[in-house]
Amino acid sequence: MLSRVEESLGAGILRLVQLAQRRAVRARVRRHTDIRGRVTPYLECGEEKDGTIVWLHGFNDEPDSFLRTAARLVRRYRVVAPAMPGFGEGWVDPNERHTLEAYGAWLREVVRDLGGTRYHLMGNSLGGTTAIAIAAAEGPERIASLVAVNSGGLDLTGVRSVNDEMRDGQNLFAVRDREGFERFLGRVFARQPFIPRPVRVRLAAELRRSADWYERLVADMLETTVHPSTSGASVTNLAEVRVPTLVVWGDRDTLFPLSHGEHLARIIPDAKLAVLEGVGHCPHLESPRRLADAFTRFASSLR
Repeated sequence: MLSRVEESLGAGILRLVQLAQRRAVRARVRRHTDIRGRVTPYLECGEEKDGTIVWLHGFNDEPDSFLRTAARLVRRYRVVAPAMPGFGEGWVDPNERHTLEAYGAWLREVVRDLGGTRYHLMGNSLGGTTAIAIAAAEGPERIASLVAVNSGGLDLTGVRSVNDEMRDGQNLFAVRDREGFERFLGRVFARQPFIPRPVRVRLAAELRRSADWYERLVADMLETTVHPSTSGASVTNLAEVRVPTLVVWGDRDTLFPLSHGEHLARIIPDAKLAVLEGVGHCPHLESPRRLADAFTRFASSLR
């Protein structure tokens, strides 16, 4: 009974925090409907003085998690953040295969419609991989810049990542008990934020309820990866990305080590690398100021 009360209290706290963050940047909830009638909610905020930023979140994340970073950008940029299919408020279709290739195809239409004539495309983890695929397909005519933040999906020979762990049957995201939840937090964050107990109870319960679905999603995603070299069949050939690119990486990422970011910056033509020291897999949560500053400097250099 106590855990149910704590979970309910945690849900209320999370909702209040969400509303406060949305009010702080005057974020509006809107909806995009694709040609198949599937609805994607998205957040929109900011002023389009220097353009539009489209943010794609990662596995088990949500659009709201970018608002702390967006708060440092909204005076100059319009920011839109859609919900990724299969997570939170995003559409869910168990009949679809959630491969990395599918995410690139699904989000390409959404991003094109939300971004407008030309836009900056940013993404973290799964969202970063999706952003790379979209950038390779769309090109610099539509995309002003690509910012890949601790992007997942890349396999490097001799460098173990969370992909290898999941192929070995150790799915970090399929949380089924308290120990699994604490392990999940410890891997995602280099420095864990303070999380009140009721909120921890709520978040752990949400992950437990999603465990079977996340097992399914991981099985689908492991079918495709981003090719690590300049040739070969894959969801994306990195050498074909012609968009001005910034690779941002937390150097304490234990899911995809820094060597993955260094490789992306070497293979994507003329890409720049910004390393955030002491930061883990989600810079938009751990160090939103430094992520915003890295993007602002990069966008300014392009102008």
